[in-house]
Amino acid sequence: MAGRNIAPGKRRKRNQPPPVYNGVSSSYEDKDNDFVCPICFEMMEEAYMTKCGHSFCHKCIKLSLEQNNRCPKCNFNVEKSDQIFPNFALTELILKHRQRNAEKKINIQPHLQQNGSILPDLSDGIDLNSVDHMLELLIQKKQQLEEDTTAIHNQIMKEFLQQVRLKKKAQLEDLQRDMEIIDTDLRKVESYIAEQRRANPHLDLHLPNGIEPSLSGGVGTDQGQTGFNGSKTVGRQWLNKTMASRRKRVHQHFDDLEQWYFDLRQKEINNSKNTSKELDIVSPNSEKTIDNESAWPSSSHDGLGEFTDNLSKFIRFNSCRPLATLNYASDIYNTSSIVSSIEFDRDCDFFAIAGVTKKIKVFEYSTVIQDAVDMHYPVGEMVCNSKISCVMWSSYHKNILASSDYEGTVTLWDAFVATKTKTFQEHEKRCWSVDFNRMDPKLIASGSDDAKVKLWSINAEHSIASLEAKANVCCVKFNPESRYHLAFGSADHCVHYYDLRHTKQALTVFKGHRKAVSYTKFANRTELVSASTDSQLKLWNVNSPQCIRTFKGHTNEKNFVGLASDGDYLACGSENNSLYIYYKGLSKHLLTYKFDTVRSVLEKEKKEEDSNEFVSAVCWRPGSNVCVAANSQGVIKVLELI
Repeated sequence: MAGRNIAPGKRRKRNQPPPVYNGVSSSYEDKDNDFVCPICFEMMEEAYMTKCGHSFCHKCIKLSLEQNNRCPKCNFNVEKSDQIFPNFALTELILKHRQRNAEKKINIQPHLQQNGSILPDLSDGIDLNSVDHMLELLIQKKQQLEEDTTAIHNQIMKEFLQQVRLKKKAQLEDLQRDMEIIDTDLRKVESYIAEQRRANPHLDLHLPNGIEPSLSGGVGTDQGQTGFNGSKTVGRQWLNKTMASRRKRVHQHFDDLEQWYFDLRQKEINNSKNTSKELDIVSPNSEKTIDNESAWPSSSHDGLGEFTDNLSKFIRFNSCRPLATLNYASDIYNTSSIVSSIEFDRDCDFFAIAGVTKKIKVFEYSTVIQDAVDMHYPVGEMVCNSKISCVMWSSYHKNILASSDYEGTVTLWDAFVATKTKTFQEHEKRCWSVDFNRMDPKLIASGSDDAKVKLWSINAEHSIASLEAKANVCCVKFNPESRYHLAFGSADHCVHYYDLRHTKQALTVFKGHRKAVSYTKFANRTELVSASTDSQLKLWNVNSPQCIRTFKGHTNEKNFVGLASDGDYLACGSENNSLYIYYKGLSKHLLTYKFDTVRSVLEKEKKEEDSNEFVSAVCWRPGSNVCVAANSQGVIKVLELI
């Protein structure tokens, strides 16, 4: 990293080797330092102790104090040389230590002498017969040792194979259990399909089974039909195309879907065991089974029903279709037009766009969608004193809009008359985020680089409370179904979840991101999504500090790229000028939409890969499949998921 390189010509200081005594290597490890005199570095002789508690040889400390009346260890002032006292306990320990060392030497020396003289003694007085006899004994000993070694190896091999067998047996049991679950669910689905086909016989003709047939064969049989019958060909083509695209998506995410399926089903089995219920696995010929299986789609409380609902949401959309294009900056010479925030109002009739041009523009959604040309004009425009970081509509008052800016100001606007109604100026640094409480429409929260989350009331002139963070606060969001709960992300790589009734300590701190948390959004009452400049989104449950799922695919290392959730789907920008759509049940992205590279009239032509443009803001239109996204060039796209 720049600025952290080691200066040339300077060498790192080497670590000093440990001290040794009397030039004997490894004495640092062998000699007990508690018995060593700090003056002569030898084992203490007649240990004496100073008033400060340090012990020395009596001879050493006496000579030292004659030259300097301070303790050699801690520099404590010893006024008189007779202010030292014998340390009898330490002297006794040193004597015992010396005795043990002497006993060890006595025990070792005979062995050394015996091993050193045994061979010469044997070689001097031995004859040929004795040598042969000794060789036989050595050969027998060698064979015995080899047999013992082989037995040990065989025993270890046996234990290893037993462990492998147990492991594979457990895997086989798991596989058999999985097969039972699959067979049970397959019978349920096949039973339901059979019942559907009995009720609607035309499904058997149109629904492709297995691998998609060629379009030419299917179309060729109906080419001679005209009039109303011609719609059958069109319908078959659409059905084949839809099935093919959905099968392709399932194949791309097959591993994730498989893991998700078994997680849901295993969770259901564990819950049923806890409630003294067993998995219902019966014969497919049973009349009771047919009744239960035919009723399966009507309920999503079981694992299969829940997975089916999620699978249908997963394969629901194939692409993003642009409905309209807007431009945040009306000046074609303006090279800085980053859109920082997009938000819909309470009834989704209007949406506001704000960014670095210091303007908040309000557009009417129906007018934008219905216009035949991409030349759209705002119904209202408000100008701020500084660059705008975030805007948010009130969930109760349709005309009230809040904004935060780079000067740390939180402003309330009457959006329909484009006037300021109140200004809060207590943040000391840049304010990144502002949010209205849905349960208490008078309550507002804001987060700033001054490491504070401030709470405001639209009826008060000053903040009514403040949360102290340890790092810059990048985003703040109220729980949409709670009056008292709030989450904020900060530069400490964490998401902090608070109960506003107890602000001294966070309820939960969600840890897992490797860089600053730039956005937090609630998918529902209990699920929270966070975005970070580590190019990851993370899904959390507010009741557990563990991450549920991590979403990867987009690129985000330095910019605010936007984050939005409609409950099931997540949308975020990327630094490759693309919008990414995720489904909250899978870690890989479902869809992407690439923005065209926009060049200013003052810029020379540049290649697509040389562009530094990025998607900077994202917003879902609540209750619909429409997403609005904008990039750093001020281009806003209204996209429909189809």
